[in-house]
Amino acid sequence: MLEPSTVVRKSSSQVSCVLNEEVAVLNVEKALYFGLQGVGAHIWDFLETPHSVAEICDDVTANFDVTPDVCRQDVLKFLGGMLDAGLIETSIHG
Repeated sequence: MLEPSTVVRKSSSQVSCVLNEEVAVLNVEKALYFGLQGVGAHIWDFLETPHSVAEICDDVTANFDVTPDVCRQDVLKFLGGMLDAGLIETSIHG
């Protein structure tokens, strides 16, 4: 389960690139493809280095017009999908 202190990083089993205005992310082991735009692409770029869920939410609320509560719910849903697809990995700190 993802918590605010959960640190998220890109999985070693993924590759990604920019195609037009979309970030294409592929889990090479599961052959799962994600196309990311907008906030999703922003979060993916932010994950060039590991960050906690709380840091990701802080970054999104600073860069997009969204309340902290809505942001937290949306970020947790987005990251949960990425985790299920094997595109990110997590660790707990704190």
